[in-house]
Amino acid sequence: MVIFWLLNLVISFVVGIIVSSIFGANANKATDGILERGPGEVVAFYVGTGIQLLGEEVFTILPFLAVMYWLYSKAKLNRTTSLLLAWLITALWFGAAHLPTYGWNVAQALLVIGTARMVLTLAFIRTKNILVSTGAHVLNDWVSFSLVLLAAATAGS
Repeated sequence: MVIFWLLNLVISFVVGIIVSSIFGANANKATDGILERGPGEVVAFYVGTGIQLLGEEVFTILPFLAVMYWLYSKAKLNRTTSLLLAWLITALWFGAAHLPTYGWNVAQALLVIGTARMVLTLAFIRTKNILVSTGAHVLNDWVSFSLVLLAAATAGS
């Protein structure tokens, strides 16, 4: 999971720089105001997002498996084509689900978040273990959130 997290970090950073330079970017406001509500709120935030991120993995991996199955068994596409199409379709699905989070910035949600999703789904494809993709997702988001909270705490002192 650490390898997939690091791969995701590098790829998301590069895609994020390109997309933000062309289309702009909107911040994820998930951490706004958490520090002001105290340490209990910070702990609750991390616990809650950990559970949410497992849910996001289920939200993507189950449709990925279903779409791949349908494309292979019903649409009669070959296995590789079915896998690649399911991978792309569910990355777009995941990115679209993040449109409200990023102020309806379509490029940011579909390209940056969609690309990150492709790396996270790759973790599942390679290991066939949702806990690996979940762990990489948790590391990705928690490190990002922690950097934002650290910057906010430093700016506030």
